Amino acid sequence: MKNKQIVFLIGNFSILIFLVLSIHAQKIREPWSKERIWEWYNKNPWICGFNYIPANAINYTAMWDKTGFSPDAIDRELALADTTGFNAVREDDPGYFKDSFERFLSICTKHNIRVVPIFFDDCVFSTNRDPHLGKQPEPFEGWYAWAWSPSPGHSMVMDTTTYPRLEKYVKDIIGTYKNNKAILFWDLYNEPTNGGLGKNSLPLVRNVFKWAREINPSQPLTIGYWNNNSELNSIILTNSDVITFHSYLPKETVKNLIQTLRQYERPVICTEWLNRPRGSTVEGLLPLFYEEDIWCFHWGLVNGKTQTHLPWGHRPGDGPYKGIWQHDLYTTDFKMYSPYELEIFKSFITKSKIREIQEKSSQVPKRMPVIKPLFEQPLRDPSICIGPDGTYYLTGTTGNNPGGISDTTSWWYVNEGIRIWKSKDLKKWEPLGLVWSLDKDATWAREFKSNRGALRRALWAPEIFYFRGTFWLTYSMNYGGCGLLKSITGKPEGPYIDVKADGPLTDKIDASLFLDDDGKVYFIYQNGMIARMNDDLTGLAEEPRLLKPANYKHVGFEGAFMTKYNGKYILLCAEVNERDGFRAYDCMSAVADNIYGPYSDRYLAIPHGGHNMLFKTKDGKWMSTFFGSDEKAAFRERPGILPIEFDLNGHFKPLMKTFSTTYNTK
Repeated sequence: MKNKQIVFLIGNFSILIFLVLSIHAQKIREPWSKERIWEWYNKNPWICGFNYIPANAINYTAMWDKTGFSPDAIDRELALADTTGFNAVREDDPGYFKDSFERFLSICTKHNIRVVPIFFDDCVFSTNRDPHLGKQPEPFEGWYAWAWSPSPGHSMVMDTTTYPRLEKYVKDIIGTYKNNKAILFWDLYNEPTNGGLGKNSLPLVRNVFKWAREINPSQPLTIGYWNNNSELNSIILTNSDVITFHSYLPKETVKNLIQTLRQYERPVICTEWLNRPRGSTVEGLLPLFYEEDIWCFHWGLVNGKTQTHLPWGHRPGDGPYKGIWQHDLYTTDFKMYSPYELEIFKSFITKSKIREIQEKSSQVPKRMPVIKPLFEQPLRDPSICIGPDGTYYLTGTTGNNPGGISDTTSWWYVNEGIRIWKSKDLKKWEPLGLVWSLDKDATWAREFKSNRGALRRALWAPEIFYFRGTFWLTYSMNYGGCGLLKSITGKPEGPYIDVKADGPLTDKIDASLFLDDDGKVYFIYQNGMIARMNDDLTGLAEEPRLLKPANYKHVGFEGAFMTKYNGKYILLCAEVNERDGFRAYDCMSAVADNIYGPYSDRYLAIPHGGHNMLFKTKDGKWMSTFFGSDEKAAFRERPGILPIEFDLNGHFKPLMKTFSTTYNTK
């Protein structure tokens, strides 16, 4: 929860990107590996929870203290949450009152709700900066969270001599519940530096990570990203097992933030949201969290003494508040504030349970990190090979696509030729530039052709290969016709000659090469057409034939590619599949023991991954290229790669998520 007077709301996404990308690692002790945190995340259902304080508690001290702890009221309110399907609750500083916390855990378990405890919290909403035990103040009508009690209090945060007491508290609670399945994860510190504390909070942030790591609980640790404090974020984003964040802003801002935080390649969870007046709404945010597979905890269940239906900063002198509620779902007497919102919650919680069943039956991909572009160059149909020096080389369809397929200046109509990039590690890419120009180097492909009143001359889908001591580039022209180029120097930058300068090898598109174990080279193109090449690779040695899967007329309509895995021939093609009301551009595959078949049934290998190719890294891992050609892809028309995994039958699947919306991919 944020104080209106001091919160810095990110309005400029470029500032946020600079902040996150420029942080310095300050690791206290190693967080969980990425493999471990994704295994934990995938074992759990989609979490849709809420930040909880009982309606009869004016602050968390009142919730846990013996003068205010109300298990019957908590039971009634969590039963109400259970009817909607909420499955987790986030709550503050229970450690002072272990007996109350133990009873609270029992009530949560009764109602199928997991718990995310928070130890420390810097938020304040009045002059109260240190909590006190005993009976708490009554509400000051018209004042948002006026008696909120920070934890452990600003005086203790700034006084490091109190840290041994805090260390004992943290280690006692985590040590007691480190294997308790009711605990989902530990949120160590809520909005450190808030309330005007600034840098004074940072020593406690570092220490609470250290103390918790020393206990080594079975549940992950986190502190949520909530503002643009670079020094704070350098600690929390490099030491959290799972990335969590707060945002009370509209959908597009939250979506951008999610994409930025995903650079850490860990699960991302929103632990605070829902501010209706600021555009953080159920109808706007909940579909996004579900589609992006983000666990979420909105603020508030039953409205009560905290008066969190009021906007931040509302004061009694402002007069009666008549606007829409900021937080909370129910009135004090359990009436729904918005039946429409609760139906949305129920709908997506039900969808998540159906999706979980589908995941267990392997009908949809498991939750995984989302693929991201290698670099921001517009590019389609990426192809990668390894050169003799261990360098990776990348090419693909280049140009631009400002106005889409009808734009006569786009790569659908014209471009300049073939460009190549190189990389030693598949992360940092350096351009080699234009290695083959349609104007200067082409022969038959130099010609422009008219189609529907526009001139066309674009080179599509070049692929790069290295064998027989040199580099080879296949290419096709947008008006039809495939060619093959050979580097006469053995270098990726050429110069290149066309092995058949007097005309195309075929009149189709999407050319590729396949080098078999016996040294024979095959020309693969379009929708799975294949022909063996002659020994000097200047032409086809046989009539082309179509490789068909057992269950359809082709594997896909374009983008053919072949490789081999454990003696099996793996054929890939791109196909447009109608799915959930839109057209997905997918990678389909089929497998055979013989290069000419018979091939197995075709199957969906990579959703939204059409016109890709497969390659092995220097350390023997299989990867697929990706570029994203439809509206549901993780990104559009940029080069990307993702790891894949083969089964014993030669079928492969992606190990990263390739789409932004979750749906049935059958």
